[in-house]
Amino acid sequence: MRTPRSIRHRLALLLAPPTGALVLLAGLGTAAQAGRYSAADRTDARVALVAATEELVHRLQRERGLTAGLLGGEEAFRARLGPERAAADQARGALDRMLAAEPPGAEAVRRSLGSLAPLAALRGRADTQAATRAEALEFFTGAVTALTSAAFADQDGSGDRRLQDALATLRSLCDATEAAALERGTLNGVLAAGSFKGGDYPGFVRITAVKNAALAQAPRTATPARTSALDAVLRSPSAVTVAGMEQQALTGFAADRLPVRAADWWQAASTLVDDLHRVQSEAADEARARAGELRSEALAGLLLDLSLALAAVAGAVALGLAATRSITRPVAALVGEAVDLADRVLPAAVARAQEGVATDPPVSAAAGGTAELAELGAALDRVTGTALRLAVEQSALRRNTAESLANLGRRNQALVTRQLGFLSMLERGEHDPGVLADLFELDHLATRMRRNAESLLVLVGEESPRRWARPVAMGDVVRSALGEVEDYRRVVLRQVDEALLDGGAVAEVAHLLAELIDNALAASPPDTDVEVFARITGDGYLIAVLDQGRGMAEAELALANARLSGRESFLVGRDGLLGHYVVGRLAERLGAVVRLTPSPLTGVTASVLLPAVLLAERAAAERVPS
Repeated sequence: MRTPRSIRHRLALLLAPPTGALVLLAGLGTAAQAGRYSAADRTDARVALVAATEELVHRLQRERGLTAGLLGGEEAFRARLGPERAAADQARGALDRMLAAEPPGAEAVRRSLGSLAPLAALRGRADTQAATRAEALEFFTGAVTALTSAAFADQDGSGDRRLQDALATLRSLCDATEAAALERGTLNGVLAAGSFKGGDYPGFVRITAVKNAALAQAPRTATPARTSALDAVLRSPSAVTVAGMEQQALTGFAADRLPVRAADWWQAASTLVDDLHRVQSEAADEARARAGELRSEALAGLLLDLSLALAAVAGAVALGLAATRSITRPVAALVGEAVDLADRVLPAAVARAQEGVATDPPVSAAAGGTAELAELGAALDRVTGTALRLAVEQSALRRNTAESLANLGRRNQALVTRQLGFLSMLERGEHDPGVLADLFELDHLATRMRRNAESLLVLVGEESPRRWARPVAMGDVVRSALGEVEDYRRVVLRQVDEALLDGGAVAEVAHLLAELIDNALAASPPDTDVEVFARITGDGYLIAVLDQGRGMAEAELALANARLSGRESFLVGRDGLLGHYVVGRLAERLGAVVRLTPSPLTGVTASVLLPAVLLAERAAAERVPS
């Protein structure tokens, strides 16, 4: 007999006896159902462990908030600490009993419980006021983070999208609840002390941002029921009260005494945290219910597949092995050739083409085997040739585009620089106030034109020719950025900490800030101001630009932050927001981090974190010659 050369004929030979097909399908189905059953059972136990762990976390969160308030000076919280500590100990006991049964992930949770070893000592020091508020917050937050991370360390292996979404929703809600609880404890201590001190305010702002991000993440994977429950919590009177108190704390951060009572804040924030915890518990119940459904479905399918496999195995195993071997061997050879072509041959050929080195299209070796495999090999050759040709064309197009833009940017920059010099000469020789005011307006317009020219150079990778030999004060850098925007009178500098910026980065930082401030002015109504805050942080120098616009949707923020990170080329962008690409290039060059986040009430906050390496010490700066 001639061996069939086409896959179609070989599959027909394999499927001829119905028992052969049944053995194959039943065997695969049995293995899959067994895996699903095991994964569902494991996930059910895992979610139960997560629920018990998060109950202990919830109690520790409440004890953390009351302890911070007591250490902040509010003695009224001392009476509440005793019951909360007892509840935390009771939750710890329940978790220990569950860990004794060794559910999945028990070892990781057991290790994380070691972070609670100093709890008794800390409680005693808190009662005698020997501990500090920052120490207590750090201890409890570290313990909560370790417990949550350990509870979610075991990954879901069921492959079910609904179950994965339920677990992702549960994790997002846990993160949101922890952020809200940490915000409650942090501000409780601040209000008990009367005002923000030291690093309290930046920490409070970061916690608020983390909470908002976690609350925004949860609806992406939540069911409609959980989304509605979360929306109801966020629209509840306690949530509205918490948002109002947050805003009072943010706007009055510099006051000697904040206009919010610690007891009022604790009541409202605790109600919100308890509501979020309730939604979190409901999400855990949903995950367990889905795991139970998968376990029941997998068990029924497993029994059916086992019955079919046992009934058909005697007549189909020999024929199945022979037919499978005749197909898998040539397919494996083709797979090996395709993998080598994709991983080594084609990338090397494309790289040589992009470097301008002439190269011939690689040819696959899949000429033997069946007729279908030979056709597939020829198709792979055509795909390879087309990909190589497109890579050459795209490389040439991008190179030519970049060179043209760079040439145009340099010409415009030279003309504008000459124009600014001529305007400066006219200003020095003019004494008429009206004419001088007009010259200043022309000077401001030319400065903005120079920024646009430099934007072209930034987009194509050119560096700014403007450099300063000595470090420059950050206040001057921010004011220089204001000089490059149109409606600079609407920009209010709320706070600018004293610092010196390295002279080589002055022009690029001013350019970056000008682009962000320009966007904020465009987004804000004409009768509102744009606020700028600049503060020294432990990680560098943080500058925040707050607009009063309508804000941005989550998808818009994600796209904008992708552009600001420098990961996206302006040549493939679909919109006209070239300023974002300019900021992304400048941030990547400076090593800065630029992010857009929703403001607490309305609008968008653009934050720029300059690395500490760009800041110069004043004493060293004074030794540099002018």
